[in-house]
Amino acid sequence: MILDLETSRLRLSRVQPEDWEPYYPIFSAPETSRFSDFPRKPTEKRTRGFVNWMVRVSQQSKGFGWMVRDRGTGVLLGCIRLNSIDKPASLAIIGYEFGKSFWGTGYATEALIAVTIHCHEAMKLYRLEAWTVEGNPASDRVLTKAGYRHEGTQRKKMVIGKRRFDRRLFGRLADD
Repeated sequence: MILDLETSRLRLSRVQPEDWEPYYPIFSAPETSRFSDFPRKPTEKRTRGFVNWMVRVSQQSKGFGWMVRDRGTGVLLGCIRLNSIDKPASLAIIGYEFGKSFWGTGYATEALIAVTIHCHEAMKLYRLEAWTVEGNPASDRVLTKAGYRHEGTQRKKMVIGKRRFDRRLFGRLADD
């Protein structure tokens, strides 16, 4: 069972098709796509497509996305999602991005902790995985603060733009 979630500062709600518009400035920001396999400077059409993909995988129980908002103001801060859920293996792969103006505030860590607890307890997922690329120590810290362990580095695994980057793998087990 996947639910909307709340923390002391955040409201995490299921991704809806209309979320593409407030999400567009975050998704299309060069600072966001710099460390991801998103297309460079995604268009409004690609943003709509990505949001619709999150809705579709949620409906198919293959993934799930939450829009992360400030509880007091309702301002969209970012998005966190299960990019894929492997039910037989009891694992999911997590991804997230937050607007640059919200970096360093602890919002990403707070949202990741809430999602992690929900995945382990309510969804009964044993293993959660995430990856970062070299040059993004802030995301490494978010994962570490949320109890994820660096499990290894895949050399030059990611192609972003025309460059290759090492991909750092993180994992968290339900009994960690």
